[in-house]
Amino acid sequence: MSDDLDKVVTAVDAANPAPPPNAVRPNNFWLDFGPLLVFFVAFQWLKRKNPDDAMLWAAGIFAVAAVIALAIGWLRHKRLSGMLIFSTVVIVGFAALALFSGNKTIFYMKPTIMNGLFGVAVIGGVIVKRNVIKLMIGDAFTLPEKVWNILAIRWGLFFFALAIVNEVVWRTTTGDGQTDDFWVNFKVFGFLPLTILFTLSQIPLINRHGGLAGLEKPSDS
Repeated sequence: MSDDLDKVVTAVDAANPAPPPNAVRPNNFWLDFGPLLVFFVAFQWLKRKNPDDAMLWAAGIFAVAAVIALAIGWLRHKRLSGMLIFSTVVIVGFAALALFSGNKTIFYMKPTIMNGLFGVAVIGGVIVKRNVIKLMIGDAFTLPEKVWNILAIRWGLFFFALAIVNEVVWRTTTGDGQTDDFWVNFKVFGFLPLTILFTLSQIPLINRHGGLAGLEKPSDS
C-alpha cells in the first residue's frame, strides 16, 4: 500500500509543475496548489462586492501568488523545474492580458492552452526520442523504454482531454448572464481529482512492467 501511494505522488508530480523527484520536496503541495487556493478564496471574497469583475481581479491575485510561490520554491530548494517556471509565466501572462484587456475569456482559455502545450510536449517528446515523462520521473521508476513511451502517450492524451474538458466547461457555464462560479470551482476542485484518478489508473501498467527504482521486481515463481 505504501509503495502504491509513493507511485501516485510521484506520477502526479509528472502532470503538475513540481520539482524533479530527486529534488527536496517538503511542502511542495502548498507551493504548487497554494496559489490556486489563494485564487479561489480571492474570487469568493471579491464577488460579494463586484461579481462581474471578481474573476479578473482574482486572476491578478493568482498571478502574484504564483510568483511568490516560485520565489519561495527557489529560496527553499535552490532549484526550479522547467514546468514550474513555464506554468508561472503562463499564469502571469494570461492573468495580465485578461486584467488589462478586461476580457475574462483569455483567462478561461489558460488551462486549455497550457494542457494543450503539455500534451504536444509529451507526445512530441516520444516522437523525437526525448520522453518528457521519463526525464521527469525516470529516477523514481524502473520501466522498459516501450512502457515509458506508452505512459508518455497516455499522459499526452490525458492533457489533451483536460484541454477539451476545460473548453466544454467554460463555454457552457459562463457568459450570457451566467456567473463564473462553476468554472472557478471546477478549475480549483475538478482538475486535481481528475489527475489523481488518471494517475491511479496507470499504476497497474507500472506494476506489470517494473516498479519503484531501487526495488527488485517480484519474481513470478
